[in-house]
Amino acid sequence: MTICKKPSGKTGLDKEGEGAVTEPPQHSRQNGWSWPPHPLQFVAWFTYLLFTILGFGILVPLLPRHWIAAGYVCMGVLFTFHCIVHFLAVTIDPADENVRAKSSPGPLPVFDRTKHAHVIENMHCYICEVDV
Repeated sequence: MTICKKPSGKTGLDKEGEGAVTEPPQHSRQNGWSWPPHPLQFVAWFTYLLFTILGFGILVPLLPRHWIAAGYVCMGVLFTFHCIVHFLAVTIDPADENVRAKSSPGPLPVFDRTKHAHVIENMHCYICEVDV
């Protein structure tokens, strides 16, 4: 509680045994095209499609007659640039080369927080057991 009797909003670690048990992921994704897709990927593509329809189908036609051509050109360039950057971001593999070189088959190991505070410490990944 703060002076104003409101919760401070600070977060901390759960005490042992109180937190929900989460299962580790069964596989590692290579990039955004790896199956199964994350639900937020569907949200991102739907939002892009929605803004494309709204921008080109509603907003640009509502511009004054002498601004319509400029509206289509500017919006077209921006949407095309954004689409290219989005495809590149989804396609690029964000993993370190050493992690991909090891590529151990099977499920990923569980990280034990009693041994290490962070997954990567001193440039060493304790899940993959490789230097990054």
